Amino acid sequence: MLRRLLRAFEEAAPGEGLAQIADRLGIDRAEAADLAAYWVRKGQLRREEIGTVDCSGCFFALRGCTTCPDGSTAVPRPTLVALTPVRPSRPGDPHGRRATGGR
Repeated sequence: MLRRLLRAFEEAAPGEGLAQIADRLGIDRAEAADLAAYWVRKGQLRREEIGTVDCSGCFFALRGCTTCPDGSTAVPRPTLVALTPVRPSRPGDPHGRRATGGR
């Protein structure tokens, strides 16, 4: 099932998420998340979080601050998590992506 999940990510349509992949494979979404976490640890999937804390538009929030001037901690807002396959690097690849390795 591990390899099937990785292959499903590699063949996924743009915008297709973990929930859709789990449904397509006929597995529970929690199980799919555990399998995806395995591939993230192994470097075969890249996990990116998009989102920050919500400081109500504070000037310092734009610079990565997580504590408000009054000493209270900023409230985290929902984060979008993207999982993408790590592609093998090609000669002359300016991004220096690493190879996926052997199977």
